[in-house]
Amino acid sequence: MGEALALWVQDVDVAENTLHICDRGPLENGAEIKTVHAPRALDVSADLIDEIVAYVGIAHTAEVETNHLFIKRQGTRAGQAITYADVDSLFRRLRSRTGIAVTPHILRHTMLTALAEQGWAPELLQERAGEALRAAWKQTQEQVCLERSST
Repeated sequence: MGEALALWVQDVDVAENTLHICDRGPLENGAEIKTVHAPRALDVSADLIDEIVAYVGIAHTAEVETNHLFIKRQGTRAGQAITYADVDSLFRRLRSRTGIAVTPHILRHTMLTALAEQGWAPELLQERAGEALRAAWKQTQEQVCLERSST
């Protein structure tokens, strides 16, 4: 969810059907990406790009001053970046209205499962999830710290 909330309008590459995930430091909505030292491009469908372009055309009016892609559309804070609390509130409302217990994290895993079922290799799934560098760091972190403390 942090990667989605950290997206800016200019991160959407319409020509290449990609979203550019990058760290911009502290953001007004508290969003963070998981792998701050590993900017990457995420390939997405042309249909999703079309939906994003339509959304931007509706939501990002002349009054909107933020570069954040996902913004609040109503209320006293209309035009401001969506926060984790806003997304949590949305999913709680959806859950109470539908009875379906779904979260952004479940949706993330659903997509990764679908890709795995299509034959994606585990290393590609890790990269798609933005976890490849983090997993490599976790594997070597203890040795790096031990080597450093012994010098």
